[in-house]
Amino acid sequence: MEDCRRQDLIPLGLAIRELREQRGLQAGDLAAAAGVDLGRLEALEDGRLDPGFQLLLALAQAMGVRTSTIFVRAEELGSAD
Repeated sequence: MEDCRRQDLIPLGLAIRELREQRGLQAGDLAAAAGVDLGRLEALEDGRLDPGFQLLLALAQAMGVRTSTIFVRAEELGSAD
């Protein structure tokens, strides 16, 4: 089960990184805007951290996107295999 969960986190992290980069944000800038430690954001983008819904809300708000945008993009990336 843990391997399955980790596999689910990889596209989520990739989606967040992609959306951040599309908006021209550096990781440190997004972390500061969302009120999260840079190391935590990096772990999330690498698929090593389960973010929890509150963090996803903060990241979405800081990037100016809907939370659903993150999930939809993660789903697209996860099904690209």
